[in-house]
Amino acid sequence: MSTIIDVAKEAGVSTATVSRVLNGSPKLRGTTKKNVLDAMRRLHYRPNAVARSLVCGTNSCIGIMLPDLNMPFWAQTAHELERAAASHGYSIMVTSSPLERENYEREYRSLGRNMSNGIITSYINGTEDFIRQSLVPTVVIANADCAPSVSSDDDLGGTLAARHLISKGCKHIIHISGELKYRRSSNERTYAFIRECEKSGIVYKLYEAPLMLQKENDYSKIVDTVFSENDGFDGIFASNDIIASVCVSASLSRGFRIPEDIKIVGYDDTNISSMIFPPLTTVRQDYKLLAETAVSTLIDLMDGKRVPDKQVFPVTLIERKTT
Repeated sequence: MSTIIDVAKEAGVSTATVSRVLNGSPKLRGTTKKNVLDAMRRLHYRPNAVARSLVCGTNSCIGIMLPDLNMPFWAQTAHELERAAASHGYSIMVTSSPLERENYEREYRSLGRNMSNGIITSYINGTEDFIRQSLVPTVVIANADCAPSVSSDDDLGGTLAARHLISKGCKHIIHISGELKYRRSSNERTYAFIRECEKSGIVYKLYEAPLMLQKENDYSKIVDTVFSENDGFDGIFASNDIIASVCVSASLSRGFRIPEDIKIVGYDDTNISSMIFPPLTTVRQDYKLLAETAVSTLIDLMDGKRVPDKQVFPVTLIERKTT
């Protein structure tokens, strides 16, 4: 395994210069920085946890970049990441993942330069190459190719949701997803749902919730549109439990019986799914397993160990009273 001394020799600079490159110092000529970065890549050098601690002035800190934490899935994931990190003697620094590429990259650099031995992050369109080229040890929570990744099997999740609604007799199903133009592994649950409906000859209709609605957790408008534009549908598959809970409320307020008239399946199995009435049938992601695996994988990566490119975990359908 290469060391900072090896990098310095390869680049023809001092170890202090290598440290300044790792620390993102602006007081370096472009050619010097390029020579050091090129040497790191040739030697497959990744700073270990101790080295990053000395460079960044931190004490075993992991940076966490996740989408808005007002979304229950990411809030619960952040909680489990904190617990997992603490069990390994690490603290965490949490920040929201910006939606714009330039802001995302700036926030990522800030975490890597000032606070963190390594980073656990989601990613957005256009940042794959940026993450791939980063020298900061990074694990992505998504089925991604730009860094070692940890994710749930969204393809399985969409398949389970469709099959469950079909097995309950649904013939005309509405699916409310996120915006599919944003390339995310969670889109696979939508594509799997569509394939299963088409294979079974089931009528379906897709609605994409704008990203801004997801940020604000306000899905009432799109759910109202679903009910105003459609008659006779008997099933709803929502891409998260918040949307599903709004669908439950909208159905009951319009006089529909659940599950007799409309059957509803959510996604994630966040706390809300068992609190609403009737309790929500949903697809469960294992937050604890995702978090523990992400943290342990990052620590191995920081220590220079080989880690799997992708780790994908199964999801399960939890049947409650909405189906």
